Amino acid sequence: MRRIRFIFASLATLLYCLPFSTALALDAEQIFERGEQAIYQIRVIHRETGKKSSIGSGFVFDAPNRLVTNYHVVASFIEKPAVYQLSYLGSDGGEGDLRLLAVDAVHDLALVEADESLGPPLEIAALPAKGAALYAMGNPLDLGLTIAAGSNGGELRQTDGSRILFSGSLNPGMSGGPTFDSDGRVVGVNVATARNDISFIVPTRYLYRLLTPEIDPEGFLAAVGSQIGSYQVGYLDRIIEDDWPTTRLREMRIPGAVSSTIRCWDASPQTKPEKRYRRFTISCKNENDIFLTKEIDVGKLIYEFIWLESEQLEAERFYRLYEAINSSQFGGKSGEDDVGRFHCNSQFVDVNGQDFKATLCARRYKNFPQLSDILFTAAMVEKKDRGFIFNIDLAGTDYTTAVRLIGRFLREIQWLG
Repeated sequence: MRRIRFIFASLATLLYCLPFSTALALDAEQIFERGEQAIYQIRVIHRETGKKSSIGSGFVFDAPNRLVTNYHVVASFIEKPAVYQLSYLGSDGGEGDLRLLAVDAVHDLALVEADESLGPPLEIAALPAKGAALYAMGNPLDLGLTIAAGSNGGELRQTDGSRILFSGSLNPGMSGGPTFDSDGRVVGVNVATARNDISFIVPTRYLYRLLTPEIDPEGFLAAVGSQIGSYQVGYLDRIIEDDWPTTRLREMRIPGAVSSTIRCWDASPQTKPEKRYRRFTISCKNENDIFLTKEIDVGKLIYEFIWLESEQLEAERFYRLYEAINSSQFGGKSGEDDVGRFHCNSQFVDVNGQDFKATLCARRYKNFPQLSDILFTAAMVEKKDRGFIFNIDLAGTDYTTAVRLIGRFLREIQWLG
């Protein structure tokens, strides 16, 4: 009998010592009811028409009158504060104006403030284990507040750890809303969706960067460019200083994926006998898409290596083919209102004993002069029946650091023939 009482007491102690959250795990309905009053629709209003230009979501954070949302939700106001203003709409129909306090453009976060209390701040917590249940709330498509259930897919290795994979559906308008764990605590901020129930959230560890407010609304545009520029310097510096893996492409030794954020793929076209030449291509790129404006994402790093050879084409025809392939064009949606013209410089350079013709082109962003687009191409010359081309594009980056990265690539490329 004493042994039974001992086992019972031990079991009671074990149950008492279990994590408190296990007993308090909530379902989607309970999380919705607990979070509803602290989640608001964030509106970008056109000052002349008084109508919504765009919407997102936000939630009470840090103080009763402060809301966290996404930078991309308020970006049009930052670009044109004379044209747009910010306001909120609560689940009870309450409305009011908002002021922008701070932005973290790199992690797509912003902090806004109202004159009146918007309710108690939500509890913030760290992300739970991979596979744990998550619940995202927001205002999709201006249809009212809703909740989407999913799970934590873990940090995306292709980024710097600032994006978490969420296996639920985030629809337009839910951006900036909170993502809850099963205890009803905020563990992330809704940021983007891809397709097939693939979405992304920003972990809450970045929220506290917003607590040093930048008061002057005229300074936010410069702050965005400065933040992204500084981030790009650090990102590229880490790549430049790291050890690089190498691989072989026919008669060339070339760098492989030079960062954990980069993936490389075979991009060789199908060889057809009637073309009388063969082409092999390795293409590499990162997934660091950083929202800059409604039309422009920056932070992209793309590079490729092309090997061309022919035993059947005479030298003149091979040269024309080689020249036609070496005509890289910069992608993206930037227009003449966004960026200046490319300025290019071409020269012959020695790449580990081989002559290359290299061309470097750059253009600056008009509203963000800290950022540049870079296009570089280098083609091996003086070979009659074979050729090698290296291309690299960088979007919205720091010019000086990008040039250093290009130099590192050229030092790594070696002719093995």
